[in-house]
Amino acid sequence: MRIDSKIPELTRLLGVCALAMLALLLAGCAARPSLTIAQGELLDAVDFDASYEWENYANVEQGVNFRVEDGAYRAEARDRGFTWVLNSTAHTDVVIQVDAQQVSTFRNNAYGLMCRAAPTNNGDGYYFLISGDGYYTIRRGATDEVPPLIPWTRTDAVQQDQAINRIRIACVGEYLSLTVNGQFVAETTDDRYHRGFAGLSAAVVADGDADIRFDELRIWEGRAAGDS
Repeated sequence: MRIDSKIPELTRLLGVCALAMLALLLAGCAARPSLTIAQGELLDAVDFDASYEWENYANVEQGVNFRVEDGAYRAEARDRGFTWVLNSTAHTDVVIQVDAQQVSTFRNNAYGLMCRAAPTNNGDGYYFLISGDGYYTIRRGATDEVPPLIPWTRTDAVQQDQAINRIRIACVGEYLSLTVNGQFVAETTDDRYHRGFAGLSAAVVADGDADIRFDELRIWEGRAAGDS
């Protein structure tokens, strides 16, 4: 079942974000991960040269059209449109990376990667999203809701508007982290999901539109540094 009425909350919690930014300023240094993740064997390399390389999905009522097109993966969403599309191989501990370019000009959107998405394709799994106006969030999809593990937070790591952002995530054990353009931005832990598919996702608020091109997707084995 696709979620057509539950999109990630895109309203900016400016008070919360301001406090988070103040905390970083007081810390006097850039955030660093608490766990070092080692990148292992390459499990999959997807350049979207053929339509069968990733799930394609379109629904006019939901305002989404996700498909392989012209050597990339194009994700279009409009007027509260939100969906996800998955690969066909389940993984446990992984590092996933993709280059994402916003083609549209509307800024209040959300796009990024999933890990450990449910084989039933019901929206369950972990979401790592950025926006065209320079925010990020990590979320957990469960039972038709996508609540935040980390709420929308401002970061200079995200290139805003019509730019290319390299999104890299780690899902190793209970550890989840997000890196954007080579800069670590966030980490959290959660023990609900342990295995599942990789995914791409995009969403937009009411009366908006999002057009995102994904390319150069890579999936590696991941492990905590020092683990054999």
